[in-house]
Amino acid sequence: MAATRTLRRREVRVLPGMPWLVAGLGLLGGRPLQAQSSVELRYLFYGESDGRTQVQNPNLLLHQELGPSLGQFDLLLSHDAISGASPSGAYPTLDVTTTTSASGTSATNAAGKIPMVPYTDERNGQDFSYSRRIGAHLPTLDLSHSVEKDYLARGFGLSDAWTMADGRGTLHYGLSWADDTVAPVTQTQRFAKKTRGYALGWTWVLGQDDLVDVSASRMELSGYLDEPYLVVPVGTGTVRDHRPDTRTRDALFLKYGHYFDDWDGALKTTYRFYRDDWGLRAHTLDLTYDQHLDGGWVLSPRLRLYSQNAADFYGASFAAPQPYASADYRLSAFHSVLLGCSVSTDLLPGLTLSLGGTYQIQQGQDPILPLAGGTLGTASAAFSGPSVSAADVNTTTFTVGLKWQY
Repeated sequence: MAATRTLRRREVRVLPGMPWLVAGLGLLGGRPLQAQSSVELRYLFYGESDGRTQVQNPNLLLHQELGPSLGQFDLLLSHDAISGASPSGAYPTLDVTTTTSASGTSATNAAGKIPMVPYTDERNGQDFSYSRRIGAHLPTLDLSHSVEKDYLARGFGLSDAWTMADGRGTLHYGLSWADDTVAPVTQTQRFAKKTRGYALGWTWVLGQDDLVDVSASRMELSGYLDEPYLVVPVGTGTVRDHRPDTRTRDALFLKYGHYFDDWDGALKTTYRFYRDDWGLRAHTLDLTYDQHLDGGWVLSPRLRLYSQNAADFYGASFAAPQPYASADYRLSAFHSVLLGCSVSTDLLPGLTLSLGGTYQIQQGQDPILPLAGGTLGTASAAFSGPSVSAADVNTTTFTVGLKWQY
């Protein structure tokens, strides 16, 4: 259950998408963007293989231009309906096992399979942002709020985009705060979790067809950072997932966009390096190409490559109790490949339909053998059974959107 909750929870996002938004790939190739109000209905389906997590996410996004003197605001209303099953952290065995969720729902796990816990949940979120240009500056205020049955999230952010060098350069920077409350259904206590975020970056328009951005961010988390529904195999039993009560997360982004005038297309390339003081290191390479076609169609294929190592206190099992220990597969070493494509077209003047989908293959780098005869082992060439790495999962997403500009 907890494995999916972090996926759904809104991390503090300082300047989400700001580099491409501020300079705008629409500037490339002499395509100036025009400010227009819009309302958009979107639907996202997210599904994991082997009957794991499924998420249905309808949302409404309103962008309202108030005029040069009053600025603009954005309002996002979203709802997540989640169901399925999530790895519990328990060690797989060669016996058929039964696991029970915090709500009392039970599931039978086949021999040699990762133990899973079934669950259902809902989340309702609201995000509001307001910005107004003041000379060369575009300050923005962000507010966010979301509620689920065991988690309350509240966020606040301030950011600015400062245009320089006759419009060719933009310095963007921001701060964010989040004060969340974790209320596990298996406990009577409520726990505080705080996040502070910082971001700084520079966008430079190299020419009519080229755009580059370098930016960095830091997130400082403190408070209750455990996953209350996960267990950790220790010796012949299990204990609760336990992690440090602070975490510092750093990320460096390198972004480059190029417009191909000859065939009216734009390539957006992003590299991200991530590190934190839990020992995690990760690399992401993301390529998206936007091709304008006849009839107003835009086709956008995408490729993303990702890899990470394991956190210092991660393990599929431990021989003895540790100060910090987690069997959460998201803290393990794994890599993934994502392929996707989206398409959009104008149905009527001002009315745009968009469709998209992705398929991701993720594989753990440290698969394990099921527990047999009281002996824990690592996978070997002689093991011919199915994979028993909780990180081995394929995911599919499908999105559809309808946007009206007025």
